[in-house]
Amino acid sequence: MSVLALTEVTKFFRSYGIKCDKELVEEWINTTSNKENLSDCVCEDDLYNFNEWCRWKGTAYEEGLDDQTKIARLLEEVKDLQIEVSALKKEKEELELKLGIESF
Repeated sequence: MSVLALTEVTKFFRSYGIKCDKELVEEWINTTSNKENLSDCVCEDDLYNFNEWCRWKGTAYEEGLDDQTKIARLLEEVKDLQIEVSALKKEKEELELKLGIESF
């Protein structure tokens, strides 16, 4: 895909309020099966596909990952969620103390 076409695709996505840069759009184009069609015309379906691709990029649900990578990413997500639960429990206790509510 030419630099001009890449710039146009990026501008199209940005016109819909999607934050992206040329590098991210180029990475998506390289992973999509419709490379040829994208250089001719970008449509709203491409916008949705790009948005969905960005949503799952870097997660365990990203397409094309081997099982080992998926498991590693899921374990990392579990670890992050455990930290978040712990922080929320602490916040709850602080609020209960502040409001004079006794814990069960």
